[in-house]
Order: sequence, then C-alpha cells, then structure tokens
Amino acid sequence: MITIGEMQISGMLTMAMLSVMLMLCVPPRSVHRSSFARARWMMALGTGLIAVQFLLQYVFGFRQMGVTQAVLLNLLLFTPASLCCGMAILYVQRQGYVSRREWATTTAICAVSMLLLAGTALLDGVPIREESRALRMAEYTGGLFYVMLQSYIFVRQYKSYKQLEQAVDEYFDRERRDLFGWMGWSMKTMAVLAFFVPVVIFMEGSLLVLFSIAYFFCISYSTISLYRYGVSEDVMRVEEAKGMRSEEMRSDGMRSEKLLLVEEAVSKWKENGSYKEHNLTLSVVARQMNLPRRQLQEWLRHSDYKNLAGLVTMLRIEEAKEILKAHPEWSVESVAEHCGFSSREYFHRAFRQITKMTPAKFQQS
Repeated sequence: MITIGEMQISGMLTMAMLSVMLMLCVPPRSVHRSSFARARWMMALGTGLIAVQFLLQYVFGFRQMGVTQAVLLNLLLFTPASLCCGMAILYVQRQGYVSRREWATTTAICAVSMLLLAGTALLDGVPIREESRALRMAEYTGGLFYVMLQSYIFVRQYKSYKQLEQAVDEYFDRERRDLFGWMGWSMKTMAVLAFFVPVVIFMEGSLLVLFSIAYFFCISYSTISLYRYGVSEDVMRVEEAKGMRSEEMRSDGMRSEKLLLVEEAVSKWKENGSYKEHNLTLSVVARQMNLPRRQLQEWLRHSDYKNLAGLVTMLRIEEAKEILKAHPEWSVESVAEHCGFSSREYFHRAFRQITKMTPAKFQQS
C-alpha cells in the first residue's frame, strides 16, 4: 500500500510538472488565444498551490503529527487552488470572460474561509503542533465554505456548458461533444469530490490515500484536457459556434415573405441532397441555400427541427430508411457513409433514437 509520504511526493511532482507544462510548453499560436490565455495561468496557479501544499505536508510531517494541523494546511491551500482550477474552466467556457460579480463572490468565500482558519490558528493560544478544539471547529466551518465555493462555481460552469451545447447543436450538423466533453466530466467530478472533502480530510490511512489518488486523477485529467483543448483547433470551432449563438436575432420574428423565402430555399436544398455532405455547419448550409445565416438560424429555431443538427439528422435518417428498403444488400456502414453520417456508431444511435429500432431490425421488418 502507498504510504502517506510517497503519496505526498507523487502529488507534489505531478502538480509541479502540470504547472510547468501550462506555463512554458504552449505553442505560440495559442499563447494569446482569448479563451485559453487567462485559463492556463489560473490552472497553473491552482496546480502550483496544490504542489506547495504537498511539499509543506511532507517537510513538516503534519499528517504524521496529527489530523488538525494537516487539515489546516489542506484547507488553506486547497481552497484557493480549487478556486483557480474551477475559474480556469469557466474562463474557457466563457471565451476568456468572467464577470466581476462572480470573481467577487468566489474570492469573498475563499477569503472568509482562509481568514477564519488563519485567525483561529493564531489567536486560540494553542501551539500549532498541539491539538486544538477551536481550530477543529474552524476547520469544520472551512470545509463547509469549501463546499459552498465549489457549488457556486459548479452552477456557473453548468449553465455555461449547457449554452455551449446549444450553440454547437445549432451550428454543426451533428452532436459535437467530442469538442468540449471533457468540461462536463471535469466539473461534475470536481463537484462530487468537493462534498467528500469535509469528511475525508479529517481521516487517516488507506481511505485518505484512495481519495487523494482520485483527486490527483481528476485534477490531472482536467489540466491536461484544458491544455489539449487550448492548443488544438477544437477551441476555434467552439468559439465559432458560440459566436454565432451570441449574435442578436430579430425580436419581432420573421415576416411572412421571408418565411416563405427560407422554406423555398430549404426545400430546394433538400431536393439537391446537400444534407448528405459531411461536416456541414450553419455557415456552409446558409451559403448553399443562398440565405443570410441569421435568417436560416431563426427559421430553424422556430421550426420542428430546432437546430441544424435536428434538420440534417432527420433528413439523413429518412434517406437511410429508403436505402435500407431499396438495397437490403448494403451494409450498415455503407448506408451510414452514403447518408452523410460520420460514423457507424453515430448513425446507429440517431436511427434508434428516431425510429425506436436499430437499422438491422428496420431492414428485417
């Protein structure tokens, strides 16, 4: 079994390497990218604080000395570290913007928690190397502040994540969770772990080691994923979709003549079979229909399809049904490729969601 000392050394080295990666190993093209520039420094600061925490725990041996001193150091450094890591993800989701109100709220929660812990440790009259009842109560309160902080950040992250989902669904011809799915996994796991922190950090032995390993994994995954996202082209695709979503739409709705114009253009586009092309986006489809992008986007929002992915998927499934009936000798892969689906798995999932049966069963029936 891994000892506490080995865990502390491993955690320190891992977090230190992640900080160095974020600070020094960034391609020039990504250094000034708005959605990544601030996020990488915030995440680097967060992982750096965690590395310092493990270093101090190892040097002073607080875990071996007693639980109270170790918990004090954990909360004093983990709280601002979690703030930095959480806000880093929020920066990426918001394209480099976090409101002053959000910063003020999170900073206030963090500051109150740290002042309570540090003030109690300094003023209760008990040496730091001895057990203190007052400090223990302050740590319980600090743990609750930690949960409050993580909960507040999670709510903001979740709202931003759902906005990204909607923007991407409206812009691309299929679900593109591959572009930013890591955000959902990261924010959910960090939120779940936060509720265990006030309990686990007061424990010792194997349970603490297992929790620390899970914490290492989540922080490492979030950091590496944020780095890969920031230096890849995925961030540009998401920003493009989010930018389209942010544009102002006409508030008075579409006039009847414009509505008919769009419907006529959509009908011609369907007849041409352009929906079978791969990797369609709202800009590409609007150009093919010779329509303003905003006009097409507004029409889709008020239609039964709701977004581009809904329109394209429905048309491709109808095409697939005709192919399956007319050509029973075709394989599922061939049908998916012919109808414009990017993979057999996505075709199977979309077909089953719309028809309530698999392509194979539909073909047999």
